[in-house]
Amino acid sequence: MTEEDWRLPIINYLQYPTLSSEKRIRIMALNYLLWNGDLVRKSKDELLLRCLGKEEYMKVMGEVHEGIYGAHQGGRKMCWLIRRYGYFWPTKGCEACQRHGPIQQAPLVPMNPVIKLWPFRGWTMDLIGKIYPASSK
Repeated sequence: MTEEDWRLPIINYLQYPTLSSEKRIRIMALNYLLWNGDLVRKSKDELLLRCLGKEEYMKVMGEVHEGIYGAHQGGRKMCWLIRRYGYFWPTKGCEACQRHGPIQQAPLVPMNPVIKLWPFRGWTMDLIGKIYPASSK
């Protein structure tokens, strides 16, 4: 692990919880544990995902991106594939694709009312806090 490794503060806290550490690290460490010397993250579906350093991640990302595990189908799909194979990295997507890929923007769409088939089929409520400055009405 290098000095700039994102895993290092979490590993230090898990190994030595009595030492002082940032509150952010203590909260983040709730999702991690040390398993046979490796940092693993507990996923939402209770699987343990091995946390990767930058070099390991670049190797895994290269394998997924270049088609060893399948074709590159976008950032979300690649993130899903990497997690499916039991690995975790805190950022999403391929750095090269983020740098050189097109900027994706959703087209402007006018707002349309939602029409319900039956009266009282759906209920909505708009809540608003205190208005600054105070309105005359």
